[in-house]
Amino acid sequence: MVYQKRGNPQFQKFGLEIEGKDFLEVGCGSGYAASVLCKEHPASYTGIDLMEEQLEIARGRNIPNASFIQCDASDLSQFEDESFDAVLDFCILHHVEGWRTFFDECRRVLKKGGSIYIADLSRTAVHITDALLDWGYAEEALFSFEELEREASRRGFAVLHRKNYFGFEAMYRFVKL
Repeated sequence: MVYQKRGNPQFQKFGLEIEGKDFLEVGCGSGYAASVLCKEHPASYTGIDLMEEQLEIARGRNIPNASFIQCDASDLSQFEDESFDAVLDFCILHHVEGWRTFFDECRRVLKKGGSIYIADLSRTAVHITDALLDWGYAEEALFSFEELEREASRRGFAVLHRKNYFGFEAMYRFVKL
């Protein structure tokens, strides 16, 4: 949850505008970020997660103008083309084995000039955590920040802003070209 608490102010420094915009959050969990974002009056907020039990908690928050759907971040086919102004990732992408496909899907669902805001961990940070806690992360889901930027570029995005925390965590704003 540390990433969610500090992510929004940093993303606002990166140009995140919430009021009147349509948002998709990948890995929304129990809806914490939704409860924060929706206080700033987005046009719509959609949170997706794989864990139905987390989605039930999020739905139980009764957040106005928010919906929560079980969905994989690498397959956003249930959403219309150009239906969101921004896609948000608060430290979930390193769990998504199809993270490269995630960029393709974001390109499709984002409106012209839309942005992906990512706060996530590097392969190195996850390996250190995994060594300490033995969580067994899938190597396919992990990336270096150079790989992340390269894949985003290949899939039609440009880095508009970045902040790197010693190579372990980084925050980005990628804009759809």
